[in-house]
Amino acid sequence: MKKTRHFVLDANTLIRAFLLSNFSTAARAYYKATKEGKIALSNDAFEEFAEVFIRPKFDRYLPLFKRLIIIEDLKA
Repeated sequence: MKKTRHFVLDANTLIRAFLLSNFSTAARAYYKATKEGKIALSNDAFEEFAEVFIRPKFDRYLPLFKRLIIIEDLKA
C-alpha cells in the first residue's frame, strides 16, 4: 500500500502561490504538493491564510469571489 505524502505550506507561501505567476517558487511548491500528495495545514495556519487572503489589497491580483472559491477548495 502506497503512503500518501503530506506537504506543509505556511500561509504566506499559499498566498504567494495563488497570486504570483505559475513559475514562482511558491506556485511550484503548491502544485508539486497537490500533484504528489496532500497539503497539511493546522487550523491556525488555515485561518491565517483565509483572513489575509480576503484583504482588499489583493483585489488587483484576483477578484474576491475567486479567492473565496480557493479558500473553500483548500478547506475541503
